[in-house]
Amino acid sequence: MGDIMPPKPKYKKEEIVAAAYRLMKEKGIDGVVAREVGKCLGTTTAPIFTYFNGMDELKAEVYHMASTNCYEYLKESAEYFPAFKEFGMRWIRFAKENPRVYELLFLTGNEKMQVMGFINEDFEDLIKVMRGELERTFDIPGDEADRLIKDMCMYAQGIAAICVNGIGDFTEEEISESISRICLSRVLGYQFMNGAVEEEKMRGMMSHMKALPHKKQEN
Repeated sequence: MGDIMPPKPKYKKEEIVAAAYRLMKEKGIDGVVAREVGKCLGTTTAPIFTYFNGMDELKAEVYHMASTNCYEYLKESAEYFPAFKEFGMRWIRFAKENPRVYELLFLTGNEKMQVMGFINEDFEDLIKVMRGELERTFDIPGDEADRLIKDMCMYAQGIAAICVNGIGDFTEEEISESISRICLSRVLGYQFMNGAVEEEKMRGMMSHMKALPHKKQEN
């Protein structure tokens, strides 16, 4: 008799990670336990331990999927104008729509990311786009644009945390107007300190920033 081949696994590794990710989105990372993951797949815990030595390995894959999904969603900000404002709005929107994912990435656990580290390391090209827009729109130097990006991200993180913790909620219009106010007050402060405040110019900036971001037209 020839060698008997072992049966092929019924579930792929990617399917197990996807099931664990769905469970995390519903119950948080502490809800990702073997029995519940197996239940999501309609099976026992056996397939999990075919691919993973323990639940920590599976949770690491879930964390990686969460960070990848967040990155992919945020990087699309470059397709909008102003990208600066779209990035802030998407940051908050992602938190509102995926509270347990955002909580895992930025608010709890040993693996939580530093917000500015995540932005600076993963969005270099997008930061260049945002910096250029700010320089042209508000007539400010690159270093001041970088400080404005940092301030906006810190502000967006605060609103996101409020939404995730369930102690407040905001409409898209409210978030848009709030980010605009922060941006304009920061720019006005810079212009004032440098003796370059022009009332008519600031009115134009305020009108420009009031609208919701829109997708850029393809050439």
